[in-house]
Amino acid sequence: MNKIKRLSVSAFLLAAFFTLTASAGTADHGWTYDGDHGPAHWGAMTEAFHACESGRAESPIDIEKAKKAPTDMPRLKVNYQPLPIDIINTGHAVQFNATPGTDSITLGNQAYQLVQFHFHSPGEERFAGKDSVMDAHLVHRSEDGKLLVLAVQFQLGDQPNPVIHAMLDRIPSEKGAEFKVSAVMVNPIDLLPKHTSYYTYSGSLTTPPCSEGVTWIEFKERVSMTQQQLDAMQRFYHGNQRPVQALNGREIWEVE
Repeated sequence: MNKIKRLSVSAFLLAAFFTLTASAGTADHGWTYDGDHGPAHWGAMTEAFHACESGRAESPIDIEKAKKAPTDMPRLKVNYQPLPIDIINTGHAVQFNATPGTDSITLGNQAYQLVQFHFHSPGEERFAGKDSVMDAHLVHRSEDGKLLVLAVQFQLGDQPNPVIHAMLDRIPSEKGAEFKVSAVMVNPIDLLPKHTSYYTYSGSLTTPPCSEGVTWIEFKERVSMTQQQLDAMQRFYHGNQRPVQALNGREIWEVE
């Protein structure tokens, strides 16, 4: 029988450090997306969150005026394989945990393992001031602890997204709960667009502690989901979107 179980303290702390989300409770200092604990106040909530207000290379950003990437800039290669269902309702987002060591990408000669992917609605990234109905952030980590995020924007269409389709009936309603079933597999490649041109820049986590030094890869092409899928996802979270952060002189590169 499939089981829903609470995250252990150790698993929670690992997820909070290596991912861009954390489940509700004291460990995340009660941050939210609105009110007195919303984004404007994250930096003052605890010393660990100071980068949320003092950082100079924060995410998300509004992507415009990108420069063509030089030919010697490292390029992205994706090597995803199907994964068993492992879904957490973190209290801030719907999150899918990846089986360690089974999926990878490379950026030039640097390899990264997929840690998790999660969703924001509306999408956090802006393109010339416009956001999307939802986005997916696929969080990766290298052996030396560097983080890289692939960001995918969704648009409404007639074709349902297969990953979201597989997840919807298995998302725990209780915050902090996890649902695992090895018999159902999803492939993260189904979250990515067919055309892999992208923008890239150096940014941060978009949730506390807002740590910087994160490589962001923002796919230019959007992927399709249905209105029914969007409505179902928004019943869990709607409005978990951090405001756009100042670019502060950072360069945005366009990679074809």
